[in-house]
Amino acid sequence: MLDKLFGGDRYLATTHALDATVLRHQVIAHNLANVNTPGFKRQEVNFEAQLAKALAQRDNPCTATLCPPISGLQPSVVTINTTSERADGNNVNMEMENVNLAINTLRFEVLSQSLGGYFGGLKTVINGR
Repeated sequence: MLDKLFGGDRYLATTHALDATVLRHQVIAHNLANVNTPGFKRQEVNFEAQLAKALAQRDNPCTATLCPPISGLQPSVVTINTTSERADGNNVNMEMENVNLAINTLRFEVLSQSLGGYFGGLKTVINGR
């Protein structure tokens, strides 16, 4: 019974996306902390493309390797080696990281409000009001 309440696509997608925003916040903070470290390469989190693919293909019959279930999605951290902002090899752009931090903060707020609404609906059903 609880699997139906807490195992649905909306709930799983939202909680995994929240996990990705938390990881992204840590990665952005790590990038900003190393803005003056020579040779440091910025990192970023990949998740949204995986989630979009899983959501788009959830109704199509396919194998688990081609269409991973939403429950199995995990954000991944990748290092960006292709660009270099400065002569010392560091590719962290402080302004871009601050913009990414603001975007990530808004994403977190929206996702947490969505999840709060989900639990608010459950509470209403349980209380019968």
